[in-house]
Amino acid sequence: MKKTASVILAAVSLSACDARSPTPAPTPSPTPTSVANSSVAAQSIMQPKVIAETQPAPAATPVAPLPTGGTILFERGASLDDAGREALDTLLATPSLPSDARWILRGSSDNDGSSAANLRVSRLRAEAVRDYLVEQGVDETLITVVALGDGRPAAPNVKLDGSDDVEGRRKNRRVDIEIDLPQPEAPSATKQPSLEEPPVNTQNCSGDP
Repeated sequence: MKKTASVILAAVSLSACDARSPTPAPTPSPTPTSVANSSVAAQSIMQPKVIAETQPAPAATPVAPLPTGGTILFERGASLDDAGREALDTLLATPSLPSDARWILRGSSDNDGSSAANLRVSRLRAEAVRDYLVEQGVDETLITVVALGDGRPAAPNVKLDGSDDVEGRRKNRRVDIEIDLPQPEAPSATKQPSLEEPPVNTQNCSGDP
């Protein structure tokens, strides 16, 4: 009888403990909508300056390089052909070419003929380039003509076996163009304010001699 009463008492105690400790409800998992709302809320508290600094910087616009010169070839004589005029037009059409650039034209020739004749034709070639530039609006005072004759060949006039080098002679009948770009002015030095202290008044203010 006592054993039966002990079993009943233990069962009643266990049921009382279960009644005092209810099972906690499961925590709901976050939905996609709540995650999106959290992202929007986090973005809304960011300062506009911070948002702007995180944006990628725009790509720099490429600037055309400044031309430094070129070479005009002559088949024979001292007359410009279509290829020479096209090459000059390309130089003149460069957007970054300043209007006050100086042009140095150095005429050359192959060694076919006397030195005097070659010197004369080399000058005529440089002058033909000059005249075309002036026609296109270049100030003539900005153009310098130099005649070199056959003294500055760009390629051999003859091959090693003594025969004429046709391609070499063609490269020597030319005008080399050098474009001297103006140098930017140096910024003027601004006068710095003096940092010297004002003079101290040493006059005796007490009235004593």
